Amino acid sequence: MLVTLCSPILMLACAVEKIDAILGDGEVTDFASSTGNSSGSSKTFTSTSAGTSVGETSSSECTTSGGETSATSTGSESSTGPSEPVCGDGVVEGDETCDDGNATPDDGCQECARDSIIFITSEVYQGFALGGLDGADLRCQSLAAKAGLERFLTFKAWLSTPSISVGDRLLHSRGRYVLVNGLVVAQNWDALTSGTIETTITVDEHSQTQDTRAWTGTLASGEPALGSEFCEDWDDDSGLLKFGGTGLSVNTDAAWSFFEHGPCFSELRLYCVEQ
Repeated sequence: MLVTLCSPILMLACAVEKIDAILGDGEVTDFASSTGNSSGSSKTFTSTSAGTSVGETSSSECTTSGGETSATSTGSESSTGPSEPVCGDGVVEGDETCDDGNATPDDGCQECARDSIIFITSEVYQGFALGGLDGADLRCQSLAAKAGLERFLTFKAWLSTPSISVGDRLLHSRGRYVLVNGLVVAQNWDALTSGTIETTITVDEHSQTQDTRAWTGTLASGEPALGSEFCEDWDDDSGLLKFGGTGLSVNTDAAWSFFEHGPCFSELRLYCVEQ
C-alpha cells in the first residue's frame, strides 16, 4: 500500500522584516517591519498580485512512499466538489477577506470584504521617472510601509498605460474604499468607478492633507485616458517633454481621476490603493 505524505511549504513570510528595493531613479527605499529586525537586503522586488494577502499564500507537494507524486493529499475525493464559501458564517474562506458574521457595513467588513485604504502620496514625482507601473506600485508600498500601514505590500498605484488599465490591475473589491482617517471614499469598486466619489482623496498615508494633482492616466471608470503619451509609459527620459493624464484630488466628480494632460516634467503625486 502506498502512503501519501504531504508537507506544506510556506511561500511568503507572515511579516516582511526588511526589503531594500532600488527604484527607477536610483533611490534606495528601506522597508522595515514593526519588529525592527532586519534580514538583509535584495535589489529585486516582486509585488503581490491583486487579491493576494502577504503571508497567506502556500503550496503543498504530496509524494507517495514510492517517490511518485500524488495529485491529492488524502487519497479520496468528494463527488460533490468543494463547498462554496458562505458569507456571514464567521469563517473566512474562498475569496473572502473577512467574515464577521454580521451585516454592519461600517465595522470594516462589508459583504465579506474588508475596507481598502486609498491615499494620495505625501511625495511628488516626475511623470517620466516613475519607473513604469511597477515602479509606481513600489513607491506606494514604500510610503505605506513607512507610515506603518498593515498590508503595505498590497498597495498599487491608480495608474494606467495605453495597454494596461487600472481596471485590469486592481482588485474590484466588494468592500468600502476609505481614507487613512476612516472617511469613506466609495462603498465598493462599482461606486469608486461610477464617476462620483463620496469624499475627496486629499489625505496622504500620514493622514495629512494634500490638495493637489496626481498622475493617473486613467478615467474615473478605470480605463486609460487616451489622448496623451502617458509619459512614455511613465518610464523613459524621452517622455520629459511629453504629457500624461492627471486628476484633481480636491474633486469628487470624474475629475478626481482625470482632469487634464500635464507635462511629464511636472512633479505630481500618486493615488495608492490597498488590494
